[in-house]
Amino acid sequence: MAENTPTLTALVYKKLVESQQALRDKKLDSSMAILQGIANNVENTPYDNAMIWHMLGYIHYEQGDLKSAAEAFERVFEFDVPQSLSQSNHKILAQTYMAMDRYKEALPHLRNWLEHADRDQEEVHVLIAHCLYEIKQFKSAVSHLQTAIDSYRVMGKAPLEPWLNLLQASLAQMDDVKHRIDTIKLLLAWYPKPEYWLALASSYAQLEKMDNYLAILALAQRKELLTSESQYVSLASVYFAQGAPQKATEMLEEGMHKQLVQRNVRNLRFLASAYSMAREFQAALIPLRQAAALSEDGELDIMLGNALYQLGRWQEASAALAKGLEKGEVKHTTTAWLLLGQSLLNLKQYDDAIAAFEQAALDEQRADQAQQWLKYVRYEKERQEKLKLEAS
Repeated sequence: MAENTPTLTALVYKKLVESQQALRDKKLDSSMAILQGIANNVENTPYDNAMIWHMLGYIHYEQGDLKSAAEAFERVFEFDVPQSLSQSNHKILAQTYMAMDRYKEALPHLRNWLEHADRDQEEVHVLIAHCLYEIKQFKSAVSHLQTAIDSYRVMGKAPLEPWLNLLQASLAQMDDVKHRIDTIKLLLAWYPKPEYWLALASSYAQLEKMDNYLAILALAQRKELLTSESQYVSLASVYFAQGAPQKATEMLEEGMHKQLVQRNVRNLRFLASAYSMAREFQAALIPLRQAAALSEDGELDIMLGNALYQLGRWQEASAALAKGLEKGEVKHTTTAWLLLGQSLLNLKQYDDAIAAFEQAALDEQRADQAQQWLKYVRYEKERQEKLKLEAS
């Protein structure tokens, strides 16, 4: 590597100036033609040729011909060039390879750039980390990112948001949830965005720290940071699983009120299930009726019938249960027949109740229970008939 910066021959210097002016004027073809005319001159010095190829690389780059640009920049290293040109060439060649998604080829040029850089080393560390991430060398990527971030923090500067995001993405690939949480907290300290609160909550859920998860999401709700259906439904699901169905209904109702959560069959069924678990059967009726009307199978009609049964609304319960059984595809058919029979019994429709219990009795596992109801309804029917006779 030459120690002193050599000088260009007069002709090459003149043509380089003309080419640069054409490049500034956006006359890319002219800029290239000027250099191509002198590229193979036998009078050129090695430094002349290196500068010509370096400039040709820039022109190809500006034209969007990255492959030709990389080839031109590679040609520069065929010549003995000063450190400043070598450094500039390593930098632009690394960026060219990265733009082509050729990350492995970019790495040696980035490392050379880093080795000789006297400033902005943090930027180079991050570029190296980006390449390492793309080739799935996540541990090494984290090391370079941490170096850049620590350097900025020592200087009292906030690490750039993309750096922290790349760090947390790398840690996520390594399943290093603990350190990912630390990184997300840094993001929240410097760039407090809704998605980082939700990412933090998700990370705590991965560690099964559900108290932290719920606390953060509850905070996100108060700050009105929840902006999507998946966020509302996810939080409602955790409340439901944690035995807090009332909180689940609040989340779903809020999301639906804001028109973020669709009132489709799935979400309405979830809402109704949460109300039912909370023993709020009256509140469950609206989503159940809406969901049942949208559903082709009878499962939601059965759920509606159960809610109405719990409220003692026997006529409506029997109608919903009968409709559900007629639609079919009911998971617990025997239970539905038993509920229908009990509803009809309360309406004193004894013959219809007997028919329902007889259907339930076809299930061998529940036959004894159904037979007990049959025995009771027949007794009650006979007792009511005797009372009528005595009254007349």
